[in-house]
Amino acid sequence: MYVRTGVGAIPSSQVIHINDQVQYASNVVNLVVPTFDDARISGGMNGFDVVTASRLFYQYFSDNYDVLAFTPESVSVGSFGAFHMNVQNAVTGLNISTFNQAARYGSAGNLQGIEVYTGAFATRYQDSDHEMAHQWGSDFDWTRIAGISRAGHQPTAHAPLWTGGETLIGAVLFGDRRVATSNGGFTIEQTPPPATYHPIERYSMGVLTPDRVPDFAVFANQDQFDSTNATSPTIGTAVQGDILTVSIADLIKVHGPRTGPTPSTWRRATVLISQNRLASQAEMDYWNFFAQRLADRNGAGRPTYGNFVSFWRATAKAVTLQTAVTPLNNPSLDEQLDTDTPMFGPSDWRGVTFATPVPSRLTVNQTVLVSGHITAPDRADFSRIGLGFWLVNATTPVNFSSTISRSGDFSVPIRFTDSQRGAYQLSVYLFWPGSGSQYPRSSLSTITVE
Repeated sequence: MYVRTGVGAIPSSQVIHINDQVQYASNVVNLVVPTFDDARISGGMNGFDVVTASRLFYQYFSDNYDVLAFTPESVSVGSFGAFHMNVQNAVTGLNISTFNQAARYGSAGNLQGIEVYTGAFATRYQDSDHEMAHQWGSDFDWTRIAGISRAGHQPTAHAPLWTGGETLIGAVLFGDRRVATSNGGFTIEQTPPPATYHPIERYSMGVLTPDRVPDFAVFANQDQFDSTNATSPTIGTAVQGDILTVSIADLIKVHGPRTGPTPSTWRRATVLISQNRLASQAEMDYWNFFAQRLADRNGAGRPTYGNFVSFWRATAKAVTLQTAVTPLNNPSLDEQLDTDTPMFGPSDWRGVTFATPVPSRLTVNQTVLVSGHITAPDRADFSRIGLGFWLVNATTPVNFSSTISRSGDFSVPIRFTDSQRGAYQLSVYLFWPGSGSQYPRSSLSTITVE
């Protein structure tokens, strides 16, 4: 079960109500489509009624989007977080046939793909970057190219275990892991920020010419971590097996050269699907904020706790993402939300209420006083609060703490040094006399120290 949780300081957005089926904000459209989930009864697990939803969308909004990203308000069952399906393809050399089914969805020809996201996956860089990349692959036949047997998550449509950088659409490794050379061998390392597309993936998009794609290696043993799923192995894990060096010429020999359109801008419409009623103001605020955040319109977004970044940065700043809503007969809403330096709400962490919103960016060598009040109801003798800032894969946090008064108030001074820059998860710990070590009351990310 997925339960969407937001942050308490999400700004309010203007919402225009068109009718009982349609409303929109600056970066999200909300449609009421009662059949959207029901269509899966006959259509299978992924058989959402995207045709009806798309046709309804185009009655009120411009046909200038490359992809429609649908996120239903709820999904009854499902073994996936998101999926992408191509509506058309005009690119050769990717082991994908050329076709055009845009008219089926109500588009005159601009629509390239349809995506469906469950839970809150549509809000996250790593999931959006993954699904959007599927417009161009990864469908290369690595058995023909390198003679390997495939393994992992849907291996014919995802990238193999390889060197040369991380992949954001991997069959074997998630994007937070990649292969590093170590003492003449290979080990798993944490992908450093920013996590970007592999050169082969940028070649597939058309933003990297063949002469700029370096040689790399694929591993003969593709199922050494999990034969059916992508994973994030422990940092330092040895990567076993023989390697086969691959060049872009090997790929072109099998699939031919890449030809076709190359995007400099990718336009995505985020569409919230409701079943029986239009979304509330709070729901629209939530989806509108995160849809605009994906666009990183100022180019100032920071890597997440897992080092994932916006689509623009993941493409090495080659392709911008636009998420603004363009209505046909109603005004556009040009809202500039602060998605670069957002705040966490005072009550976002369970067990405490901070006196003011908590900033998502902190500056080194500057002291910030974090004050608040204990709200946890399970004890009356809390005596100390700890704020633990965790870097991804760290074994110990950067700790700050203070006493708790008898009335439940606290004030914690926080000051980071130059050597402590990074993206953190903040965990709140509460202690009482003789309590010993405690699990965090709650944890949230990302807080960037710079």
